[in-house]
Parts: sequence; structure tokens; C-alpha cells
Amino acid sequence: MQRNTQAVFFDAGYTLLCMEPDQPTVFLRVCSQLDIEIVHEHFAEAVQRANTLLGPRQPHDVPKPFSQDAVDRFWTEYNRTLLSVCARNARDAAKAERVYRTFAAAITWRVYDDVRGILQTLRAQGVRLGIISNWTGDLEDVLERVGLRSSFDFALDSARLGYEKPHGEIFDEALRRTGVEPASAVHIGDSPEHDVDGALAAGLRAILLDRNNRHQNFTRAPVVQLLDQVLEYL
Repeated sequence: MQRNTQAVFFDAGYTLLCMEPDQPTVFLRVCSQLDIEIVHEHFAEAVQRANTLLGPRQPHDVPKPFSQDAVDRFWTEYNRTLLSVCARNARDAAKAERVYRTFAAAITWRVYDDVRGILQTLRAQGVRLGIISNWTGDLEDVLERVGLRSSFDFALDSARLGYEKPHGEIFDEALRRTGVEPASAVHIGDSPEHDVDGALAAGLRAILLDRNNRHQNFTRAPVVQLLDQVLEYL
């Protein structure tokens, strides 16, 4: 390791894992199954509006204990927002909970092809490995299903911890669990705001994983498209 890197932390969704098929495809299939007609020209706008609900809670908020009811309410509201914009029949927004629950049952997660190799390489070099993810409470179960849980020393699920990226507390907890100083840790993820800005503010180094080349002008941290490329920055 070039910089005395003792710990590497990863985001989960779209860093280690992706939905297969992708999220829009599953959503549209579920809507068709439930006889909800979608105006495809409005779908991008609907996603953009719904995604405003995904912003982090305020830094001064106290951590909240995990509640499956709260998770269910949030994702029901998320789907209600989607449907209010892109469903041809406005009354179909009332089906938001059915869409959410049917969608959740249909999700299949896949491990990106480059993940296991980089994890094995880092392990062989004695690096501590962890996951820091804005997730919904079932991250441990998902990791077990895809065969990744044993590759990591810990996995921080924001819904379980009560803090979420870019809050400093979630990065501080990762450092506490590994027992390393911030300068000896690197966080890797696909979000400039949540992953890079959050990690940098907490004193860690950061790498942006831009698998789909969406951040060509990004300059605040190294940018890679494949996990294998991170080795030159560690």
C-alpha cells in the first residue's frame, strides 16, 4: 500500500451490488402487473421528484431507532410521489403501497463482476474491510444472500444505525470498529455528495466509483470506473 491504507470502506448499492434487472425495469413491470398505465415521457421527471425524498436527514438530528414501519411508510410515499407524476390515471397514486410491496418482493441483487477479486486482493494485504451504506434495514440479509457478508469485518446499515451518509457519525462508527485513524482509511462509493463529500468531511480519503461515466468533470477525489483501478490510489 502506497499510503499506509489500513481500512477500506465501500458503499453497497451500485458500488458492490446492482439490481438485476434495473430499478426502472422492475418498477415498470410491477405497474403493468397492477394495471397501472405509466406515461413514459413523464417517468424521468417522476424519478427526479421522488429522489428529492432521499436526501439525508439534518446533521443535528438525533439517531432514530430502526423501525420497519417507518421504512415501509417512506417507500410507500416514494412510490406515491412517482405515481403522482407518471401514472396516466391520477387515482393510481393510491396504489403506492401495493407497488412498493410488490417491487420489494421482486428485487434481485447481483454482485458486480469486479468486486470479489478486489476484496480478495485487499484482504491478502491485511486491509480491514467494511461497508457504509444508506440502506433500509436488511443490508446484512442481502449480503448473506449474495455471498458477500463474510468478506467484510462489518456492514453499517444507516437505517439500523440511525445516521446516514454524509453524516460524520456513520463514518466515525466505521473508524471506531476498525480502530484506525481517518487518514489511514479510504471510502469508495458512487455518490459525490454522500460518499465523497461525507468521507472527506470526516477526515477520510475518498474515491468516486463512476461506473457509468456520469461525473466526467468531478475533481474533488480520484475517479475510477472499475474497482480494480482503486489500487493505485491506496
